[in-house]
Amino acid sequence: MTEPVFIKSKWGTARYVYNPRNPVGLALIFLSLALTAGMLLWMHDEGEWSEDELRSAVHEAAGRLEAGPRTVSEWWGLEMQIDDAIEQTGEGPSYGARVDGEGPSDSYANDFTVTGAGTDAAFCLHVVEVPVDETRSNLTVDVSDGTCAPY
Repeated sequence: MTEPVFIKSKWGTARYVYNPRNPVGLALIFLSLALTAGMLLWMHDEGEWSEDELRSAVHEAAGRLEAGPRTVSEWWGLEMQIDDAIEQTGEGPSYGARVDGEGPSDSYANDFTVTGAGTDAAFCLHVVEVPVDETRSNLTVDVSDGTCAPY
């Protein structure tokens, strides 16, 4: 008589568990462990930026920001627009990019350092606002490697 693939749990619940004395049950135990480990590794990799992903996302985001006039306000500031443009590129994880503003925020030129979780890479975005009308501005964005120089 062969052992069943599933047996009742010995911990007082009415659950069934894999039976390690059955070859199929033992294979299912190892398969479950391997799938769980693989998913954890995949999730860890998907949650971190590589230097190339961050570089590509920052350069593509700079192009998106320069594409046309943008409304820049205190509520929807440049940091949020840069973060949104990076997310829209589809590069890297959908979170984990950090945008830090440098320098005076009341001028038309601002610097922003962009970093990403999982990499030591940093990029400086020098953003110049050229007003089009009372509410919108064209943006000129220069990207350089490394953090922005403090003022």
